[in-house]
Formats: sequence, C-alpha cells, structure tokens
Amino acid sequence: MASSSRNKRSVNIVDENAASVISDWLENWEEDADDEEKEEDFSSYVPNDVLSDNEDAEYIPSDHNTDSEESATSDVASDVDHETAVSDISHYYYGKNRFKWSSNPPTRNVRTPSHNILRLPSIRRNNNSEVLDPVDAFRLIFDDRMMEIILHWTNKKLEDIRNKNTNADKYMIRDTDVIELKGFISILIYTSVFKSNRESILSLYANDGSGRNIFRATIAMRRFLVLLVALRFDNFADREKRKRTDPACAITEMINLFVENSQKNYNPGANMTIDEMLIAFRGRCKFKMYMPSKPAKYGLKMQCLVDSKTFYVYNTYLYTGKDSDGHTLNSEERKASIPTQAVIRLCKPIYGSNRNITTDNWYSSLELLEALKNRGLTTVGTLKKNKREIPLAFLPQKDKVVDSSLFGFTKDCTLVSYVPKKNKAVILYSSMHHDNTIDTTTNKPEVIMEYNRTKGGVDAVDQKCSVYSCSRRTVRWPLAVMFRILDMCGTNAFVIYQSQKESVKLTRLKFLKNVARSLNETNLKTRMYNSRLPRNTRFIISEIIQEDLPNDVDETNEDKLPREQRKYCFLCPKKIKRKTAYICNACGKPICLSCSKKVCRQCAVRTTD
Repeated sequence: MASSSRNKRSVNIVDENAASVISDWLENWEEDADDEEKEEDFSSYVPNDVLSDNEDAEYIPSDHNTDSEESATSDVASDVDHETAVSDISHYYYGKNRFKWSSNPPTRNVRTPSHNILRLPSIRRNNNSEVLDPVDAFRLIFDDRMMEIILHWTNKKLEDIRNKNTNADKYMIRDTDVIELKGFISILIYTSVFKSNRESILSLYANDGSGRNIFRATIAMRRFLVLLVALRFDNFADREKRKRTDPACAITEMINLFVENSQKNYNPGANMTIDEMLIAFRGRCKFKMYMPSKPAKYGLKMQCLVDSKTFYVYNTYLYTGKDSDGHTLNSEERKASIPTQAVIRLCKPIYGSNRNITTDNWYSSLELLEALKNRGLTTVGTLKKNKREIPLAFLPQKDKVVDSSLFGFTKDCTLVSYVPKKNKAVILYSSMHHDNTIDTTTNKPEVIMEYNRTKGGVDAVDQKCSVYSCSRRTVRWPLAVMFRILDMCGTNAFVIYQSQKESVKLTRLKFLKNVARSLNETNLKTRMYNSRLPRNTRFIISEIIQEDLPNDVDETNEDKLPREQRKYCFLCPKKIKRKTAYICNACGKPICLSCSKKVCRQCAVRTTD
C-alpha cells in the first residue's frame, strides 16, 4: 500500500542528495494520498484512544465498494458499525493511584445477594406472652446492676463527706437507699419531661405557686443537692491508678452495662448508621472536643452505632483521645486508619449478619469497605473528593449537566458521582448496590436514595435526647455522660415498648411520665408515712398517689419533736431560753405554742403554697 511505502521512506541528512530526495517526496505527496484513499477506507476503524484502554479490542474493517450507490450504503453501515464497536468496548476510569473502575456494572447470574435480604427489627424476649409496661421496658436497659453500682459508690462518697465535715447536718448527708435513689432518678426524668433541666433548683422547689409539687413531694431540696454532689459511679479511691489505662474509668462501667443491656434485649434491622454524638460540656476534661458543626460546639464525643429505622442505640463508646478508637482491637486491626478502627470496634456485635452500615465521609474509604466485606457487612457512604481512588471524571466539572450521574464499578463496589447543582458533585460508594439504577421521580441514583434514608440515625437520637434531656449544669464530666446515658436509656426503652404489638400506643412524653411515676411510687408512699415531714407535704403526696393519709397517725402530735431534739423558739427572747417540741409548718423553724396560731389543714396548705 502507498501508506506503507510512504511510512518506510527514510534518508540520511548527511547525504549530499538528501535535499533533492525530500523535494521529490513533497511533490508526490498529494498523488500518494489519493491512491491511499482508493486502496482502503479507515472510517470503520475504532479510534486508538478508546482501544488503548482495552487490550481485548479488535479492528472491525468494512468491505469497499466502488459503485457509487453501494458506496453510500456502505458508508452508512460503516458509521453504525463504528458506533456499535465503541459502545461494546468496556470503558475504564482510573484514579490517581491507577485504581481501575469499569463503566459497565458486573454481570450477576445468581440469586439475590444475602446482604440485600431485608431484616426487620424486633425485641428479644424469653416470654413472648408477657406485655411490658413502660417502667419494665426502662428496667431492661437501666437494670438493677446499674442501680446497685450507683448506690454503693454514692454511699461511699456520702461517708467520705461525713468524715470530712463533722459539723454538717448528719441527717442531710445520711446514706441513701434504693427507694430514695429511684425517686432521685424520677426527679431527673421529670425535669426532662417538663423541660426544666436548666431551671434553678430554687425555682423548681418554690412554694409561692410557681414551683411543682412533685419535686417537693419526692425529695427535699437540700437532700436533692447533696445526692447530686455525691453521685458516683466507680471507686474514686483508686481512680488515678486506673486512669493510666482507661482515662474514662469514672464512667466506663456504666457505659458498658448500658451497651450490654441494649444488645441483650433488641435485634436491630437491616440498616445501621455510625456517626459521632457530642455531649455538651465546657468544664475541665483532657479529652474535651471542639466541633464547630455541632450546636454545643464543646463537649465529649461518643461514637455510636444506631438502627437507621427505629433509632435504637446498639453500641457506643466514649472517645478519650489518641488511639482510644482502637481499644479492644487486635494488633492487625490497629494497623488500619483511625476511622476504620472506630467502625470495626462498633460493628463487632453484628459481624457476619449481612447488615448494611451507613457512614459519612469521615469514616468512608475503600479500606473500610474491604474490612467490612471480610466481616460479612456492607456499607454505603459519601467519599471525600481527595481520595486517590476517585477518577478525575467523577470530580466537579463546569460542563456537567445538573442531575446527571456517572457510575464506576468493581466486583464488590459501586462508585457514583451525582451533580445536584452546577459546578458541584456528590460522590458516594456502596458495596450493597451493583447496578446503575436511577430513581425516576427524583433522577437520583438509588445509592443516594439509600444513603438519604439511612444517614440520620445518630442525629435523630441526638435530637431526641436534646428534646427531653435530664442534663443539668455540672463541672464533672462523668455526671454529664451519665445524664446522656439516662436519656439514651429512655429512647431505647421507648423503642422496645413500641416493638410490642399488644402495647398501648403512647407518645414519648407520656411514656417518660409513666416511667418517672412508677419509679417514684414506692418513695412517695414511704414519705407519706414519715412523721417528720410537714403535714402539707404529706397532704400533697396523698393527692398525687390518690390515697388517704394514714389514720393511725396522731395529727395533733405529728409535728412534735422528740425530747432530745427539742430546740429554742426562734421568736421568743433569747433570755427566756424556751424550748419547744413544735415546728412551723411553713418554714420548718422551731416555735412555741404561745408564739403560734392554730389553723386548719386547708389553710395551712394554702399558706405554704
């Protein structure tokens, strides 16, 4: 062929006849080009830039016809063959690290993958015929073991306070018991129900009509403050030694029990979410975080694994600084990146369950995808645009059409780039999806639709805990974490209660009220029979629990003090030194009969209120 002979021509430029040879080539160039067009038609050849990405591609030559009519038909056929050849060839995209993505989804001639089989969340119960009350559901999460730990170490702290303050009121710093502790916890739940967790204690216990009777009926104000100060969850005597290996040892046992009870009593659904939660705290703590995207800005970070549908907290841990995410992991797992370590640690209870994990771009990576795949889990999440596996074609570009999508596939992963607006691109990956399905209503890929459905699990829990929160202002970070544990116990217990088909449908407000009332019932009955309490307080209790005051109590002498506890009348002159066995029903100060007036029970209640 002319092209072959022309391509093989060569001349030595040192030769003295080189100039004349080149001149002859230039004169005959046009004639050689015409001869080449007559010999062969290259219109049906696949372009080299496409073939370079596919080693298996082949040329598809077309037959040449000299007749004019047949030649036109041949040209059309050649164009069709050319387009077919280009479309049939698999196109590949390459990341910065030469990671290879195919533009065509993988062929799967098998049954539905196991990770795409739907699983419904359910409650774990030994006796399915028993219907749980709200307080029973709460006790499944906040069980007697947690109560005993709080009771034991709080009494240790009260004993320590008594030893250091010999002149203090021994009655106010006496040891507590389970009944009083349940009443104390019910008060915290009531503050979340009434949204008064940030309100002053003086305001809650005000007797001018602006306070709430339930607080005064449950526990005295000074006693409530004493218990709030003395509340402990671990052995504070050897805490400094344990801090070397566990900086959060002051609250670790309570977190572990909460997680254990949560996993023991509930089966989560097919989709779960992993994200961080910030507990608002501005006191002194070496692992306090600053997160400007959160409403509280400053606080303690908890990593959480949550059911995406029911918002049930299934696993969580407190971040305590560098390398704390790898706690409980083996040496091989600790070699992974920090976000991957966090996900592996949280997902341990659901290994091999074929559930899907939704994460944001802080956790997501192909390293995480491979780690979860080896543990029988799938993942869906957004990717940061600086990942080296992402091809340039998937990044934001000015010429991309709005609502357009670009897919890349490997054997186990799908990469998609969606353009929500001009010059923007959202990049997601999934090991759960293996095709390029697009929702016809929104024009968004199915990967994005799945991510939007499941991404808000942890944020929903955080919002629920903020709406009904028992957290009070404190400078002790273990107490701040304990308040959040109580809030999450309430959300998890509500999910368990709603999972029962036979249960009465309640709002979360009524559910928490029932829990607080049930926890406080025994405490209120005990206080109603306490002769040391003022008559009006006992009258309020009788109205709350809908029971009459006991008849065996001498109402004329119920406020009298024993002889050894009698005090001087606060109105009589000091020179008289008149002791009295009576106290004022309104202010609680000692007063003699000559300085007091008799009033009926109803007037006494109106006076104190």
